[in-house]
Amino acid sequence: MIAYKINDRITPPALENLHLGGKIAEQMEAFFEERVFSDYAKNTVYAETEEQFRIQDDDKNCIGMWRGEFWGKWVISACRAARYRHDGEMREFLRGAALNLIATAREDGYIGTYKNPENFFANADMEAAIKTVGWACNWNWNIWCRKYTLWGLLEVYQLTEDARILDAAAKATDQLIDMLHRMGVRPGETGTFNGLPTGSIMKPVLILYRITGKQKYLDFALEIADGWERPDGHIPNLIANALSMKPVHEWYPQPEKWAKAYEMMSCLDGILELYRVTGTQRYLTAVRNMFLLLREHEQNTLFSVGFNDQFAHGAAWPNAITEPCDVIHWMRVCHELYRLTGDVTYIESIERAFYNPFLASAFADGKWGARGVRTVGRHMVATGQADMKYSHCCVNNMPRGFLNAAETFVMSGEGCLWVNLYTDYAGTLPLNGGQAGVTIGGSYLSDGRVTVKVESQRAGTICLRVPSWSRTAVITAGGERIVAAPGYCRLPLPAGESVFMLAFEMTPVLRELEGAPEHFDSKDFRVRRFVEGNSVSEDEMTWDRRATLTYGALLLTRSKLAGNTEEEMFASPTVCRSSVSVEPMAGGDVRNTFKVRFTKDGQTVETVMCDFATGSNRWSEDDPKLFNVFI
Repeated sequence: MIAYKINDRITPPALENLHLGGKIAEQMEAFFEERVFSDYAKNTVYAETEEQFRIQDDDKNCIGMWRGEFWGKWVISACRAARYRHDGEMREFLRGAALNLIATAREDGYIGTYKNPENFFANADMEAAIKTVGWACNWNWNIWCRKYTLWGLLEVYQLTEDARILDAAAKATDQLIDMLHRMGVRPGETGTFNGLPTGSIMKPVLILYRITGKQKYLDFALEIADGWERPDGHIPNLIANALSMKPVHEWYPQPEKWAKAYEMMSCLDGILELYRVTGTQRYLTAVRNMFLLLREHEQNTLFSVGFNDQFAHGAAWPNAITEPCDVIHWMRVCHELYRLTGDVTYIESIERAFYNPFLASAFADGKWGARGVRTVGRHMVATGQADMKYSHCCVNNMPRGFLNAAETFVMSGEGCLWVNLYTDYAGTLPLNGGQAGVTIGGSYLSDGRVTVKVESQRAGTICLRVPSWSRTAVITAGGERIVAAPGYCRLPLPAGESVFMLAFEMTPVLRELEGAPEHFDSKDFRVRRFVEGNSVSEDEMTWDRRATLTYGALLLTRSKLAGNTEEEMFASPTVCRSSVSVEPMAGGDVRNTFKVRFTKDGQTVETVMCDFATGSNRWSEDDPKLFNVFI
């Protein structure tokens, strides 16, 4: 294994050494069972993804489809879930899955769902495309799909250490690189969205480089990076533009046509890996800049980034819709930046994204998930994608999202345990040459009360995160009472058992819109992209001056699942310029319910609200008015 030139400052425990508990774990386990471990998941969901490599008809139409991505996404999720559950049976299933896939390889190593490996340009005839898919679609996902295939094979190899799988992954990658070089084609000039999907292959190619030591793979990753610093400014020129600190939506005209959020953040993941491998500082600087740009200009009402998978100034539009893949990859970028830097700012963004739009996207029964998480009405759902019946890009990615968050709860490094998220958890981590077991319990999301227990073989330090939404926190340890400010409270950790009691300040925050949202024409993409799919109506969108309410880490909503009526959710007067109080209560078909009082001009109005995630993560085909975050 090739060593990194830059190592992480802080590292998570192995997935095998951690466990989530409580209601969130129940939601996660239901999803794992339905989508990964069940006979249905293996024999129906998985089988359909594998069959695409025998059919090879992603290029049967004038546009290129993306059925080839689903095998890799499902397998990556399954590999990580198998580690988490210590599931040897699933490990062997995945070995067989990889060997079955390898059996479809051509003599030159090509494994894919495009019959023609050289069909990697987006050059569809627009009239033919409109007849085929209903709109002027100029797509090609050939190399994007091969990215996920490569990554899936590498995950199975790392899980099983079966050399046959690694050999096939290397041969397939050699075929791709040799083909591009033979044809004289730059990676950034292939595929759709100005090569962003192609460029995201950097991450698994660098994993392959570290495993094999083959310089060819590092050179290819550098070739991709060089394409993002071109003197001619070729869209997206990702690294050069990030270094300029110019907002993404201002890089080039019409960002809604080129600034694809999910794929761009996938590329950022690769750039951070390239920084680790090469030590080149500007790669880290570029991604840190991107975090700041996205947080300022793209963070939306739901605490994800972008608008329906586009970076087109999403922060400017209260009516937010976010693709779950965007939430997942926003969390991934923040997680990787945190590991490298130890900057608690990145944890703040992970927390808001995980407890709100991510958990809202994975439906409570575990059988499916959202295609777009909305601020109002019901979430957008796609029942299958790219002519697939049982897979969807976001749904197949969701197990990764659960486990990326799980890895963030408690981490270790520099002689310290870093405690970041506070819902039910148990894990074992290395500390100063020994092991430390950490257990977290309490009622963090409802009233800010937490107990952290540590059983450590060695003395060290513990850093307890105080979230930015808590103006102070009271920490009790060893009979001592400490008042801590936001950031990390660093305390000594003796060998043996330690107990830390934390009480966070749960101040409700009413975030008022500065004015009434601009009422765009129905044909404007900000309306069209909000209501498309199995839809809400444009009438459900918020066009007057409203507010949203956060309480601790949670975005609150009114919801029929909490007992609210449609009149409360959509016809009640605005609470802007009110004072507000929040009190946890029992009841409702949700995880966290609150009694909320708004007081304005001496008049008090009382209502019930709940956490956005469980107030919205149900699918009802005949009810477009399930929830509304605006009050």
